[in-house]
Amino acid sequence: MELAQNIYTHEKFTESDQYWSPASEEYAAASQLVTALRAGWMLALPRVSARQIWHSGSRPSTVYEFTLMLGSRLMIMPVLSNPFVERFLVKHEIRIIYDVAPDADVLTE
Repeated sequence: MELAQNIYTHEKFTESDQYWSPASEEYAAASQLVTALRAGWMLALPRVSARQIWHSGSRPSTVYEFTLMLGSRLMIMPVLSNPFVERFLVKHEIRIIYDVAPDADVLTE
């Protein structure tokens, strides 16, 4: 039964630390957000901004920009959407502000 519980709660997925740096990666994964929160970073704002990026112009992905705070330090962590992130936003009642700019990012593969 423990295995089934882990599949649905993503405990195994977030079990090990996954660090992120804006100097090395443009977007963070949900596991990197969880690592930052475990390390003491907190949501500075009860909201995130959301924008879509387009892979080769035909496959959109949502990026949520979390503003995190550790002491007097601020960090904006752009996190790629996935079911874990979606549940995290709902569970913590985080307001989503959608960017409706006409010039959406297009990623070429």
